[in-house]
Amino acid sequence: MAKTSDEYGKGWTLAQKGITLLQLQKMFPDEVSAREWFEGIVWPKGRKCPRCGGSNTYEGTHKTMPYRCRPCKRFFSVRTGTAMQCSKLPLRTWAYAIYLELTSLKSVSSMKLHRDLGIKQDTAWHLRHRIRTAFIQEVANDFAGPVEVDET
Repeated sequence: MAKTSDEYGKGWTLAQKGITLLQLQKMFPDEVSAREWFEGIVWPKGRKCPRCGGSNTYEGTHKTMPYRCRPCKRFFSVRTGTAMQCSKLPLRTWAYAIYLELTSLKSVSSMKLHRDLGIKQDTAWHLRHRIRTAFIQEVANDFAGPVEVDET
């Protein structure tokens, strides 16, 4: 059993709960499951157009842009307006890369992504950069006030 914050007094546990690579593989057995997971993250309250914000959308027949907005008449996908926009990588690759980036102690190198995901090194570098940029934008809102730093 993991030691709790009461035993250490620092507000952390010795063994954090997370998911394993095998659980991740079961979560994303195919591209459809990855797309559905990303849609649940991007649109938690239902599908909305990323350009006009309208919820009057329908499924179209376009291969890469499966949804269409009735008010603005534009096609979109779960990638539109996110760090994944204009990327030709499968959503499963994005999910695995995000997992590797978030579970690594000191981030993950583009060479490791290149080897683990089977993509070119420069593609892995751009992928890693986009993931970091997306998370920085999310976290930056939390640090809106003054910051004090000591010499350590």
